Amino acid sequence: MSKVFNMLAIKSANQTLADAALLPDPIFLYEPLIVQGEVTILFADTGIGKTALSVQIAIFIASKYKLLYVDLELTDKQFEKRYRNEDGKHFNFPSNFYRATYEILREVPADILYEDFFINSLKERIKEFNAEVVVIDNMTKVVSGSTDSAKSTIPIMNALSAMKFEKGITFLVLEHNKKVDEWRPINLNDLQGSKMKSNFADSVFTIGRSAFDKNLRYIKQLKVRSGELLYDEENVLVCELTTKSGYLGFTEIGYRGERDLLKSQDSSNYEDKIQEVLQLKAEGMSNVQIARQIGRSEGTIRNWLDKANY
Repeated sequence: MSKVFNMLAIKSANQTLADAALLPDPIFLYEPLIVQGEVTILFADTGIGKTALSVQIAIFIASKYKLLYVDLELTDKQFEKRYRNEDGKHFNFPSNFYRATYEILREVPADILYEDFFINSLKERIKEFNAEVVVIDNMTKVVSGSTDSAKSTIPIMNALSAMKFEKGITFLVLEHNKKVDEWRPINLNDLQGSKMKSNFADSVFTIGRSAFDKNLRYIKQLKVRSGELLYDEENVLVCELTTKSGYLGFTEIGYRGERDLLKSQDSSNYEDKIQEVLQLKAEGMSNVQIARQIGRSEGTIRNWLDKANY
C-alpha cells in the first residue's frame, strides 16, 4: 500500500502547548525589533536614514553573531566616507561584520532568472561565511521587476522564508515605502507591495520623520509575531539622527505619540514652546533634558536659546 502524503499535521491544543513548552523562548537580537530566526522588514522613505539605522543594528548584533550585510546601495567609497571621522580615523567594526556587494560581472548567466541567481549567490555566501544574520539593503535592487509586483517579489520572500526555517537564518530586509501624507500616521499599507510582503514577514517596522525638527526621526512597529509591540502609534521611539558616536546613527531621545510629530499638529505655538524652554532652562535643566521633555532635538533647543540670547 502506497504512503499517503498530507501537508497538514494535527494534534490537540493541549499537546501543542506541551510540545511548545519544550522549545526555547524567542531570543531578541536587537530588542524589541529583531528576533532570532525571523524575517523582519524595515521600510521608510528615501533619505530618512534606513541604511544608517540598519548598520547601527547590524553593528550591535555582530558583537555576538556572524552577520552578512548585503549592501546594494553604497559603493565602497561611499561606505568608507560614512564611517570615518574628521581626523580620517575609521570606525572599528566588529570582526563578525561582513559586507557583501555586487560582484562585477560582464553578464548574468543566460540560463537562470535574475532572482534565482541572486538567491543562489546569497546561499553560497551564507554557507561560506557561516552567517547567522543577513541584512539586505535593499529589496528594490534584488528583483528584476517592480517590488510592488507579487510576481517579482514572491520568489525572493519564499526563498528567505525557506532559509529561515531550514537554517535558522535571521533576516532584516530594507524596503521603500509609498508616498505618505505628512499628516497621516504610517501603516502597513504604506509598505511598497505591502499586502504580499507583510504576510511573509514575521515583523515589520518603519522610520518616520518629525514635521517640526529636521534631525528627529521616530521608529514605529507595525507587526510583531514574537514579543510585544512596544512602539505603537501612541508610543513611538523618538531618535535624533546624529554623528555623535563617530558615525551617522540614531540616538534615542524618548517616547511620544506619533500624531505629536506630524504636520496636523498646530505648529504655530513656537512662542509657547520657546517660553517653556526658557522656563525649564531657568530651572536648571540641561539642553538634552529639555529636548527629551518637549520632543525636540538638542540642536534645536540650542538654536532657540541662541536666538533668545540666553
